Amino acid sequence: MTRREIDRRLSRALGDAVGEVRTFRKAFWDTGVCDHYLEGDLILFYDDADRLYHLEIHDAAPAHYDDVLLTGRPHGKVVADLRGRGHRVVEGETGCEVPEAGFNLTAVDADDDSLGVESVGVFLRSPAESLIRMSREPGVEAITEHDLVSGEGTGTVRLGQGRWELRERLGPALQSVPSYGGAAQDWYFDHGLILKFGEDERLRTLVISYVGAQGAVRFRDVPLLDRPYAEVVADLAALGVAVEPGELCGRVPEHGFTLSLMGRQNPAMPVSAVVFQQRS
Repeated sequence: MTRREIDRRLSRALGDAVGEVRTFRKAFWDTGVCDHYLEGDLILFYDDADRLYHLEIHDAAPAHYDDVLLTGRPHGKVVADLRGRGHRVVEGETGCEVPEAGFNLTAVDADDDSLGVESVGVFLRSPAESLIRMSREPGVEAITEHDLVSGEGTGTVRLGQGRWELRERLGPALQSVPSYGGAAQDWYFDHGLILKFGEDERLRTLVISYVGAQGAVRFRDVPLLDRPYAEVVADLAALGVAVEPGELCGRVPEHGFTLSLMGRQNPAMPVSAVVFQQRS
């Protein structure tokens, strides 16, 4: 379902009882947003086309599956009840998953069965399916500065380039399957790049930001990352570059990139990532 459809459905069903909704971005590399319904303790995750792909249910909203109460009970008892009804339960470091039913349970402490279930996650693509591992290409020198190329990406990485061509240029990557928006994902920590590829292994989404490393992103000599949003917009405007305000972002449509924000947009909030996306 789309975000608009869900909002209309909840408004019709609950009216003012829906309560406060807080919109945020789960991580800087996400190109979609999350809505947290505080009264119901429900978090809905949307992709870059505003389609629901994951949701989390917490204790304030009791959840059941096959007449088994999943929330507000010890994790060990929930697992035992599910298995008692014949469901396959796969236990892991943070809780367990019921793959055929399409949900997982996050435990307060997976090593202590007497503690409760922290949340229930309902997914389209299982988090356990994402095999995360480092690739084996030779290392290269870290790229710590990225100058943007209008409508294309950076001087080093362009939308539409092949995955293996980029591997040769960028070196080893942490490779995985993204939650949505592509068939594969490569994360280059030292370069501050997260790349998402389509089924044809061509680059569809480019996210530029840094975690645990220092780097810079510039457009026409304007630094974009980790600066207050209002300052970045003002500097770009002085060069004749228009920025359109969006939800948790500023769009630069003439040049094909987005300034991404993590929480509620305000002028002092720093830009957390720069995103290029190839539109089909």
